[in-house]
Amino acid sequence: MHQTHVHSTFKKIYNIALIGCGYMGATHLDGICEKDNVMLRCVCDTHIDRARTFAAKYHAQGYESDYKKVVSMEEVDIVIIATYPSTHLEILRECLIHGKHVLCEKPIAQDLESGRAIVSLIKSHPECKVLIGYILRHNNTYQRVAEMIRSGAIGSPIIMRMSQNHHTMDWQRYLNLICETSPILDCGVHYLDVMRWFTVAEIKEVSGIGLKTEPDVPEGKYNYGIITTRMTDGSIAYYEAGWSNTMSSDNLKEFIGPKGRIRIVYQMSRCNHQEEGDLIEYYTYPEGKYEIINVNCNRKPTGEQLQELIDMIQGKKFGSPKIEDVWESFQWAVKADEIIKNKL
Repeated sequence: MHQTHVHSTFKKIYNIALIGCGYMGATHLDGICEKDNVMLRCVCDTHIDRARTFAAKYHAQGYESDYKKVVSMEEVDIVIIATYPSTHLEILRECLIHGKHVLCEKPIAQDLESGRAIVSLIKSHPECKVLIGYILRHNNTYQRVAEMIRSGAIGSPIIMRMSQNHHTMDWQRYLNLICETSPILDCGVHYLDVMRWFTVAEIKEVSGIGLKTEPDVPEGKYNYGIITTRMTDGSIAYYEAGWSNTMSSDNLKEFIGPKGRIRIVYQMSRCNHQEEGDLIEYYTYPEGKYEIINVNCNRKPTGEQLQELIDMIQGKKFGSPKIEDVWESFQWAVKADEIIKNKL
């Protein structure tokens, strides 16, 4: 983090505090460390050694193990919550009591009741700007595909084929997440949001199946799931998510309509020309033509996401996604998760 700033235009500097020094905490700080309008005031984790390590790595001015001390710091403007979903309600409530703006990781909670309480809290504190971390909303590639589909590039209704499976090289990290949530709830909120965002339609039906393939996954939990949805415009979709020691990793994002097809290939998955960024493969019918669109894209643009919150604070934007969109995708993810668990 920059510790000194010279400004001729008196740019507002926002003091940031991070709560949760794990994988996503690091992803947030990696994305904002070069921004000249923020200062990392404090990092916090229940494991003090981890907080100390983060403070040294990212040049934070301080570190703590008690988030309440951090949230009560008068100089802190924005709090990034990068902890497990079960802690979000408690931490967010404390942030809003102290008048802090918040960037909170998804999913908003681990169950419907807590999620409803979070939405109510946010709406009852309009003086505090809160953005939920739906990172795909700030991803250049997904923004480009959303524009194409919404403008009729492949016609309607559409088929959405999406998967995100992980061959886990750090199984304990994923097992901890499974004990807290599930692959469908943790990641599915993104793609249920994509379904609504791309089609401008509502989800009207969801179903799902899942399986526990790892012996140390607790009873009543699963490490692989697949959900299907039907939209009000007639579109259909599936989303597949699995975390396993034996599953191969894949990332399929394909959208098929009567007038064509769009497929996203991430930069890291390209066989060649990786320097060109992400690849959007666009096929048109009946012309039978292929178009290759290269998009310079940061896969997890946490810096742009934080800037979105700052723009909300400054009254320049309303924020994307809105809390109503977050609530819609979360509700459907919880419903799909419950359907899967009831079939285990």
